[in-house]
Amino acid sequence: MSSAPSQTHPDESPVLALVLETNREAPSVARAAIAGFSEDRELGENTLATLTLLVSELVTNAVIHPEVDDPGDIQLRARFAGDVIRVEVTDGGDGFEPRPRDPTRSDRGYGLYLLEKQAERWGVERADGTTVWFELSVRAA
Repeated sequence: MSSAPSQTHPDESPVLALVLETNREAPSVARAAIAGFSEDRELGENTLATLTLLVSELVTNAVIHPEVDDPGDIQLRARFAGDVIRVEVTDGGDGFEPRPRDPTRSDRGYGLYLLEKQAERWGVERADGTTVWFELSVRAA
């Protein structure tokens, strides 16, 4: 794993920029990174748990779902803007069309379902890989 330290965005808000190896440790590294990045924000316990869960789900999806010969790295970026955090997870895959979770399958499909239910906004972008992003309200406790 290599990472860039938190940087500053042009509007002076800190930015988390992290490059993760595509392996089974990536979700736990991402959870620790987002928790550390958020620790000075005085987030409520539920908000931090939701943020950590959504980051973990997106990174897990980036590890297991892209159909590529060389999975490359996963990029995690996060930035606070007022009372919102925007998180982006990028992998080397060709993308996908988000579909509703199949209720007949109990073994998978919860990551985007959770994203749909918890995030204020989210989306999928395809350019130089696939980026799944979300925005979450993070008002201080």
